[in-house]
Amino acid sequence: MKTNNEQLVKRPYLILLLIELALIVFIAGGSAYVQIAGLEHPAAPFIGFIPIALFLAFFFASKKRGQQFFLPGSLKLTPRQWLDFSPLLIILVLLLIANHGFDSELSASSIVYLLVTQLFLVGFVEESLFRGIMLRIFLHKGAGFAILISSFFFGVTHALQALGGQSAEDTILQIVYAFLIGLLLATLTVKHRTILPGIIFHGLHNFLNFTGNAPSTHLYDYLILALLAITVILLQLSGRNKTAAAVGV
Repeated sequence: MKTNNEQLVKRPYLILLLIELALIVFIAGGSAYVQIAGLEHPAAPFIGFIPIALFLAFFFASKKRGQQFFLPGSLKLTPRQWLDFSPLLIILVLLLIANHGFDSELSASSIVYLLVTQLFLVGFVEESLFRGIMLRIFLHKGAGFAILISSFFFGVTHALQALGGQSAEDTILQIVYAFLIGLLLATLTVKHRTILPGIIFHGLHNFLNFTGNAPSTHLYDYLILALLAITVILLQLSGRNKTAAAVGV
């Protein structure tokens, strides 16, 4: 007898490929258009996310698919959920400290545009694709496998963005950082059945990076990496029964 996850999608690897292709084509295409057109609007770099966001909004709304992909999911704000999601708040506070607040040269309108684009475009799109769809379609192969594969491709996608004129340390740090962030968010999604906190965290995380001052040291990056690793381990140890049960949902 087929499980609900197996009935949900018959070709998970094809869906994975389509997700990666969509991100590459639309995000790279959007960036190329912005450069060619010479657009300088603060929201311009994220124009490629718009068609994906519109498609996802229609997809989730159609036949009430959103709930199947953890949106909005089972967010009840119980004490247990507050405790499990608290590391996300700590990470945001560390980012704010590391960036010394906000860049004083940014206008109020730029800050608003960046907040909106990161929450409703980047955060919504990436969490829906990686922690919503990709994680969900591989759950029938086991929660651990689904968490690892969605986190791996989340890291790979961000690694492609990191291939530029930066140092090897910065590149490796960015890849590991993205992978661990993916592990934490995927683990929380499997345990609590919702991607809504992940969308909010993802958007605010990017927003703080774009609006903050450039850190002079990687100290806070390594602190966050340590926090991510410890939190993932603790969540895995405390939630084995929960994640195991999630496979048959």
